[in-house]
This record gives sequence, structure tokens and C-alpha cells, in this order.
Amino acid sequence: MYRFRFSSLLKNPGLRMQTDKKKNMLLHFTGNSERGTGIFFQYDGEARFAFSPSAEDFSIYIRQVMSIPVVMGPYHNSKLTGGAADKEDFFEFHGETEADKDMVKKRVAKLLSGSLGQEMNATKEELISANLINESFSAKEENHCKSTSADDLGTANVEA
Repeated sequence: MYRFRFSSLLKNPGLRMQTDKKKNMLLHFTGNSERGTGIFFQYDGEARFAFSPSAEDFSIYIRQVMSIPVVMGPYHNSKLTGGAADKEDFFEFHGETEADKDMVKKRVAKLLSGSLGQEMNATKEELISANLINESFSAKEENHCKSTSADDLGTANVEA
């Protein structure tokens, strides 16, 4: 998780970005009864916007679920990678118990089968009810694009 506050510049001056590695994190949004409000966050390098179509409070629980080894090139900078060459590399599902690990495996299977996107992405009706788009969006804007779809990770794909 990247952390930045104005006081970060005073605590650690310099150009190095500070990140915190956490096993889990709970994001909570308290709705103010105004539809279309939510929280922006970054997840696996992708920007996300989470909201409740009914403007109710919601929470998102995020946890580390797997370790995936990455190949480092011969010219990598150990100052930037934190001595990655000295660490043991292996693929691993994370969880406190076997049941937690099984839940992760089932979620990965849903991702690979294509059914996770339906669970994670808002429908057009939910976007309209949250006042994020209006009903007239359907005619003019949909004709502007050949197709708009979301991949299994929830990333919008637009073809002009």
C-alpha cells in the first residue's frame, strides 16, 4: 500500500516512494446519502472506484492471497528491489488456514472461468441508480464505441 501525506515529505525527505506491505487491509466507506459517492483505490496496479448503488455504507476487505515469483533482469538495481536476489522464490497461496487457501483457489477458478467479472463489476442499472451515468447515455454514447466490455479483472475495454 502506497502511503502519502504531506508530513511524509518531512519524515522521509528524498525521492524514494514509501510503500507498506500488509497481509490485509479493511477499507470502509461511510455514505453520506449522496448517490455516486465512493472510494478510489489501487489494486494490483489498477485504479478502481468502489461505490454502493443505494448510497449505503460498505466495507472492502483486501488481503494478500498469493506470492508469484518474478524474473529479474541481470541489470536490476538491488537498492530498488530490496535484495530480491537473496530471497527464496516460489509460488504460494496465502491463508491462515487450509480453508482460507481453498477459498483463494476457488476465487482464482472463478476468475479463470470468467464469472468473477459479473460479480465485481457494476451493471448499467446500478450505474444509473448511483447517478454515475444517466439514462440518455445508452443511445448516443453507446453508438460512439463499437464495443465496451470489462475483462474478468473489471478493467474497461473500449474499442473505437
